[in-house]
Amino acid sequence: MALSHTSPVDVVIIGGGVLGCAIAERLSRTTAKVVLIEAESDVAEHASKGNAGVAVSYYGKPGSQQTDLINASNPLWEAITHRLNVPYRRIGGLMVALTDEESQTLEETVAEINACGVNAQLISRAAAINLEPLVTPKIISGINMPDEGIIDPIRLTAAYASLAATNGTQFRFNERVIAINHDENGSCITTNLGQIRTRFIVNAAGVQAGKISELAGGEKLNMYPRKGQYIVLDRTFGQNLSKIIFSTHSAHTKGSNVVPTTHGSALLGPTALDLQNLDDKSTDTQTIEWILENAIKLAPSVADAAVIKTFAANRPAGDEAHRLRMDKNISNLFHVTDRSAGVSISPAAAEMILQLLKVAGLDVEDSKDAIDVLPKVAALRTSANPEELIKSDHLYGQVVCACEHVSAAEIKASLEGPVPATSIDGVRKRTGAGYGRCQGSLCMAGISFLTATSTGKGPDSVLQTSRGTVGS
Repeated sequence: MALSHTSPVDVVIIGGGVLGCAIAERLSRTTAKVVLIEAESDVAEHASKGNAGVAVSYYGKPGSQQTDLINASNPLWEAITHRLNVPYRRIGGLMVALTDEESQTLEETVAEINACGVNAQLISRAAAINLEPLVTPKIISGINMPDEGIIDPIRLTAAYASLAATNGTQFRFNERVIAINHDENGSCITTNLGQIRTRFIVNAAGVQAGKISELAGGEKLNMYPRKGQYIVLDRTFGQNLSKIIFSTHSAHTKGSNVVPTTHGSALLGPTALDLQNLDDKSTDTQTIEWILENAIKLAPSVADAAVIKTFAANRPAGDEAHRLRMDKNISNLFHVTDRSAGVSISPAAAEMILQLLKVAGLDVEDSKDAIDVLPKVAALRTSANPEELIKSDHLYGQVVCACEHVSAAEIKASLEGPVPATSIDGVRKRTGAGYGRCQGSLCMAGISFLTATSTGKGPDSVLQTSRGTVGS
């Protein structure tokens, strides 16, 4: 069909997860005109807020594109998280063998890790216990993986988005793609809110990537949700955990793990169950009990830890675990999906998409005026001198979330940022308010009040999440 000859943007990114936002951030530092469309009312609403928060050094097979992207991204994390003000620690990981069979598997696994160009060593039982004193004394052998890191994946996604928006990327929320048509001048994306003309389309829609490709006339992408359930343990346990404890990998799964978080808590999981229902994020007693039992096998003191939350999230699974390429049928359509390592590949994936777009005809260069460092919002909990913070802004003296020591100043900043929070959950994602032992029971009223004041809504209509209101 003939399309209206309105002035197009250069690139439309569909999807506000970590990959879509990373690509937006990289393109925003060029002369390209970019729009990001997200069906929800905020970024990081699906897999990007429901993962273990590990920036891995190893995941894919030797020689694969995914491995190349992980290798390119992994050395950059300290610099990236510093300029984006995102919590990150390169604490290392320990993969555990509990049987002779698993010990044999570790020999094969370490050979594969090394073949990927990644630093890892087989270590003895004694060395493993010395490396992580909380690991089970029943360990037979282990793999030391020193380049594994923990990161706040939600803060990372929001930070990518914030820097992109600061540099001029337009974020359009609550916007669902209805149709995509093409002509010699580019493409027209029709949504529930209007139309956008663009020269190029980046499909970073996660589980919905197959639907977007179909609407664009692209290749068939078989996508489905893979649900993972998790347990969150209180920081009284998590703060004593010095390494990520991995289960031995098998031919079918990477296993359920024990992971310290950047907030001080610990995550147990995930599991993996393929589904058809995109909205099924339920947990069940049997699976939660299995996660706990598996974690106790890896670290016995888990049995005495306080469980503060269970949750589930859906990863974008499909016939390809990883995909970054031009569509086979539509020359201005690019697909970017990854089932489990989206966070870990995000910096290099964003750079690769830029280079592919250039090859396809996007004539842009790095902008001399672009900002590449987000202004830092100090955190009361991690401040070395909280008294000075309070002197600089009295709102730092108003602690709203007692568990996580989040102040009114930090919440105010999250509500006024380049891609501002518009819900209580949006505040939580950007500040950590509500992450602690009480899970928001004490701070909900304060966050709700500040959100209502910022958004101009009454407290009874403040959004709890991107999809509902308080009490709904």
